[in-house]
Amino acid sequence: MSVDQASKVDTIRAEMPYAQINAFLNAGSFGPIPQRTMTAIHDYMKLEFEEGRSFQREAQTKTIAREAAASAFRIPVSNVALTRHTTDGMNIGIMGLNWEPGDELIITDTEHPGGQYPAYVVARRFGVQVRRVNLGDGTGDVLGAIEAAISNKTRMIVTSHLTWNTGTVLPVKEIQELANKYNLILVCDAAQSAGSIPANLGELDIDVYATPGQKWLCGPEGTGATFVSDRGIERLFQTVVGGSSMQYGLTEHVGGYVLPQSGANRFEVAGVNQPAIAGYTSSVSWIDKELGMDWVHNRIATLGQYAWDKLSAIDGVHVLTPKDMMAGLISFTVEGVEPPALVERMAQDNVIVRNIGFPVCTRLSTSFYNTEEDVDKAAASIDNARRELTGN
Repeated sequence: MSVDQASKVDTIRAEMPYAQINAFLNAGSFGPIPQRTMTAIHDYMKLEFEEGRSFQREAQTKTIAREAAASAFRIPVSNVALTRHTTDGMNIGIMGLNWEPGDELIITDTEHPGGQYPAYVVARRFGVQVRRVNLGDGTGDVLGAIEAAISNKTRMIVTSHLTWNTGTVLPVKEIQELANKYNLILVCDAAQSAGSIPANLGELDIDVYATPGQKWLCGPEGTGATFVSDRGIERLFQTVVGGSSMQYGLTEHVGGYVLPQSGANRFEVAGVNQPAIAGYTSSVSWIDKELGMDWVHNRIATLGQYAWDKLSAIDGVHVLTPKDMMAGLISFTVEGVEPPALVERMAQDNVIVRNIGFPVCTRLSTSFYNTEEDVDKAAASIDNARRELTGN
């Protein structure tokens, strides 16, 4: 790492005390909150406490947050809806069609419950058939497998950009093109891709791209944004509505007509946590404007490759994530060691990772605030844990 690069990483880590105390390698669940974000949240709460709450301030705060998200993901502000988490966005997309009995929805076997649950709810509620496509580790013919599942009853494809369990980057641009070919809606789970890999949504033009704020973007819990293309806005119905979803004053009560907002903000609801949104804006703007999205993505990928090599060199470790289709998310198993026991043992060394249940494995996430030393510490902890827990 160059002197300039090392200095930049040191400056970043100075914003994140927690990342200095631990080798925190769990960005796929939560990112550390920067000092500036904590300050933004505190200052907003202090302002509300001292000067009262304000509809005007709320509207301005949300506008600034949408602008920050639009800049970071290279998409018009009109295509941004502020949400609470990825699952909000998945519900917006999956629940947004006027489903009929016999319709079909395609989902892959690598999906997170945040995408599975809404899909299974529409299946039970409306008689929709869910067609599950097996992708394995994602290194096979992904497009061919999805296309083979499409029938004349298919109306939607649900997939991830970066899978939460195998850490594989899927070809979402080509999947969207496939959806367009068959006049389908694509709903994309971007929980692990938002902030970790390049996502120029103006070019990708994904129908629904659901992102969280608390993972790779290091924002507060309960924040996020869902990006809906113009095509998606035209085709999707609102499921949950409120004061923010509709154009104020344009309601005809006798006939029961109301005019939605013209953009993706028609999918928002009122009564959101304003201090958290201010914090979200702070984190996203810091990463986008000061650190630079390209630098962040490259840093994450470089550390991811470094971690892949380090873990692969450890006796008894099997890395599940394909090296040529990954970013900063690495899933692995350790022979003779159950993942929960490994996670607990690594925490004793102040190395923070997590285990997941499908496939049963341990998951390590590298992010822009991590260092090679963090990864080295994790590798040593894994090797020590293997020796202690297996006696070998």
